[in-house]
Amino acid sequence: MNELIENTLQIISKISRSGKGYILRLDERGYKIQNIWGGKNEDFELLNDVLFNLFITEGINTDKVAAVAAVKQLLKKIHAGGLFIKELINYSEKHQVVYILLFFDKKNELTTECEDRIVSILTILSHQVRDSAEQMSESSEIPTTIGISSEEDYRIIGDWQNSFNLLLETSPDLIFVVDQSGKILLVNKTGSELLEYSPAELKGKHLTDIVEQEDSAIVNFSINQVLQKNNFVKFRAHLRTKYDQVSPFEISSKKVTKNGEVLGMISICKDLSENFKYSTELQRLKPKLIETDRLLSIERARAKPRKTMMDELNRLKNEFISNISHEFRTTLASIIGFSETIESDPNLPDEMKKEFNRIIMSEGKRLAKLINDVLESSRVEDGKIAINKTILDLLKLIQEVIDDNYQLASGKKITLSFDHPQEKIFIEADRDTIFRAINALVNNALRFTGENGRVKIVVNNLFREVEIIISDTGIGIAEGDLPYIFQKFYRISRPRSEISGSGVGLVFVKQIIDLHKGLITIQSELGSGTTFLVKLPKTSKIEKNEVTFE
Repeated sequence: MNELIENTLQIISKISRSGKGYILRLDERGYKIQNIWGGKNEDFELLNDVLFNLFITEGINTDKVAAVAAVKQLLKKIHAGGLFIKELINYSEKHQVVYILLFFDKKNELTTECEDRIVSILTILSHQVRDSAEQMSESSEIPTTIGISSEEDYRIIGDWQNSFNLLLETSPDLIFVVDQSGKILLVNKTGSELLEYSPAELKGKHLTDIVEQEDSAIVNFSINQVLQKNNFVKFRAHLRTKYDQVSPFEISSKKVTKNGEVLGMISICKDLSENFKYSTELQRLKPKLIETDRLLSIERARAKPRKTMMDELNRLKNEFISNISHEFRTTLASIIGFSETIESDPNLPDEMKKEFNRIIMSEGKRLAKLINDVLESSRVEDGKIAINKTILDLLKLIQEVIDDNYQLASGKKITLSFDHPQEKIFIEADRDTIFRAINALVNNALRFTGENGRVKIVVNNLFREVEIIISDTGIGIAEGDLPYIFQKFYRISRPRSEISGSGVGLVFVKQIIDLHKGLITIQSELGSGTTFLVKLPKTSKIEKNEVTFE
């Protein structure tokens, strides 16, 4: 597995022309470099310390992290002109994220085309890294960056003192370290100035000396929580300055241990004075804001009927071009990127070639399906599609849909069940289009349902119509997306999902159901699954070849 990861990283390095880079795993305890090229682990220690600080305080914004002052300063030290950082895997339950970092000699060396190629390969890399992590033993955990060796007053800092000092210099917050007794051992200059002290004046003071007396109880309780837990504990308290001014702070604290022994505690304190000031100002302006919002609502209500048909047509045209261009560009970039990689690297392992050829074929089929979906939807809208209605056995047709999707269901270990009445149910419909519509709903349910999930199809024989219910235990759809689910080219935003679509599949399904004078509705809840309900009119006419005698 590591060899596959190395091969993929080598390909990314060639495509991006990056001289060095690495894969970084971060969680609340610290960080670990998993794979590195073009440098040594110690070359990036200072940068990783800053990224870890951002991770546990503000979070890492991959689009803006290169603009952070501390990161800019560190890029100069390692002689890098530009940085590309992208999230590979997010283990939300473990509060752990895996990133890939690429370094460039020049600031604008990474082009948009090059970035598209890199992103197309990152899907493979993320699967490889995830599989590799699952094969690792539980003993290979990330070493904590806070379990530090001790030496006299700086025993908590030890060999990490240079890195820690850099963090102290670059952070705008108050950061301090206390020993077991609560005495302050170390504090950053910026933080001490927030309390109108110098670092030398704060060093040696007891923590309770700077805590407002009214908050002593909550501070003592929170410190007990810190000693009992292994992760950061957040709480709020008022700290007193040298000149008896009181300021509110949000404090994040974590115990420092070595060989199971508690050595002290590190705390990061964010000044909330500005937040409180803005909150007070907001309360003062709230009546005016409410009044302004009411007036704006009235004006918006007046303006809404004035929207012309041409404006709406232009919006739909622009939306169509934007969405379809994105789909074409992404798919073509993936096909071209993998094709060029196979062509340019004669030493590419056979296993990688097979994987890349499989992706090229899959992306090509996806592109062909997208084009067919668009053309088919347009034909339905223009009334050019031929609807050849015949008398159909609905239960038999649905069973054929189930048979077509059996392999997909079994591959994901999904339980696919079909509940229906014993008697036959006949409808008058175009066999080809109604088959494709029901098949699209079942296929969607299977694709968006995880392994070991359930997809259930239920048919109810009502008085004048037949009801088809397709329900799954998949990822579900957010409430805000439901009103637009059948809108042409509307795409649901799923940041954590690797499944994408053109935005025309469900539109085609609704168009077909409408042509058959039927009705389709949807019920869904994010994280709990989706249910589609289709109603079609029954027919009393039965062809001779559908009648059997016993």
